[in-house]
Amino acid sequence: FVKIYDSFLSLCNLIFAKIVSNFSKGFHMAIVSTLFAVVVVAYYILKKYNPIFTFLFSGMIILIFAFYYFGTPIPKAPSRESASFLDVILDSFAFITATFKTQLAGVGLIIMSVAGFAAYMKHINASAKLAFLANKPLGKIKNKYLILSGTFIVGMALKIVISSYAGLLLLLLACIYPVLIALKIRPITAVCVLSLIALDYGPKDGNSINMADMVGQKDNVVGLFLNYQLWVVLAYVAVIAVLIPFYFAWVDKRDRAKGVLCDEVEAPEIIDPKCPTLYILFPWLPVVFLFSAYFLGIKLDVVTANFVSIALVFIVEFARHKDAKKLGEDMVVILKAMADIFVSVVSIIIAAGVFAEGIKALGGVGILADAVGVLGKEGEFASVAVLVSIVVLSFLVYGFTVIMGSGIAAFNAFGRLAPDIATKLGIAPITLVLPIEIASCLGRAASPIAGGIIALAGFAKVSPMDIIKRTTPLLLIAMLVNILVSFYLAKTNLTLENELSMAKVEKIIKV
Repeated sequence: FVKIYDSFLSLCNLIFAKIVSNFSKGFHMAIVSTLFAVVVVAYYILKKYNPIFTFLFSGMIILIFAFYYFGTPIPKAPSRESASFLDVILDSFAFITATFKTQLAGVGLIIMSVAGFAAYMKHINASAKLAFLANKPLGKIKNKYLILSGTFIVGMALKIVISSYAGLLLLLLACIYPVLIALKIRPITAVCVLSLIALDYGPKDGNSINMADMVGQKDNVVGLFLNYQLWVVLAYVAVIAVLIPFYFAWVDKRDRAKGVLCDEVEAPEIIDPKCPTLYILFPWLPVVFLFSAYFLGIKLDVVTANFVSIALVFIVEFARHKDAKKLGEDMVVILKAMADIFVSVVSIIIAAGVFAEGIKALGGVGILADAVGVLGKEGEFASVAVLVSIVVLSFLVYGFTVIMGSGIAAFNAFGRLAPDIATKLGIAPITLVLPIEIASCLGRAASPIAGGIIALAGFAKVSPMDIIKRTTPLLLIAMLVNILVSFYLAKTNLTLENELSMAKVEKIIKV
């Protein structure tokens, strides 16, 4: 520990010296303006200003400022010998337009197709039926605290097909929560465990798709999931599942000693959703198609997998109801869900992308990345530089998400800066973006204003803070697991060079 501490101090001194040397080159305003921009935008977001407007407007202002003060060209602007103020304004709007076009045709459409399919599964009760049947094996477990671990594992398994955090929690509240209450598990304990089903993962999850886009591999979502994300998820599930029985047994014992019970809740009725049992297979269709295509070497993107799945379910629904008019109504459900996710998620991704480009244009992030990158390639400090980068970025996103109640904005703002830093450190971009994505999920589970936490608190008739106080120790342990596994992935054979060569080989195979 002494050696690590000394190395850390030496690293900090070298980073400081590198930054100071840049000051003499006139780069001090880059760092000051970058910090100022981040603080101002964070202030307005914390003051509950609309994050879409805040990111878009601030990103545009920053781009214009960077053009005039630092001479940084507006991204994708045509080259000119001289540019008037009107030209700069129009170039800024043109960049926003180009960002909308790129994201809507890329990651935005992917996320909207996922949301449309998920809404359709909910509409025909397929996802509810899956959650209802998934809880049946839990009744065979004798120890109630082991049942909690089983609930957590089942919930995390369902997360790969039911990607919405709040949506899955509502399903579990309807299907599994009544079972837990009937087994004499305290309501506060039951909802605490449900809140820990927090990670967004899998090839059809919006966060995973967005993460793949950030590292330039939006067509390799399955590969990134299998090679990187899966290991963090498995480590999280294993550690938390083992800790749940011991931790919540201790918490319940402590509450009884203090006279804090909060057990005045009636068990709601368990309702079997009205649809054939066969329908539990439908939510898995896109996942099956994507994995099959990946292993068979067939080129299949997420959007196509979702649309093919919807078409197959349409055929089954028509055979069941013999009503073509109903299919038209179902299509409206899908399109409305796609519109809703555009407003709540895709628009924030686009706006945060504009803001991230503005921050890059200021140059402060580049200076810090250069400083850390130089140290990251210098023997004894290489590992420490990588670890410090993972820790700082992960906890920044975790903290912002706790305050905001949603990890989308924080993940997109910082996640799009991470690949440049990873490149300077000589590690694969995914190994720095991944811990940030996981941190945004854990931060959401630690936020008393997150929609899922509020729903859980309402069911158990407790305060959201009562849930947060009990789960925060486990979430901080999960953050440690996330950082350590990501650091291991970054420092093993998963280097930047290996990833690039793998991407080239995969491209050749596909061609």
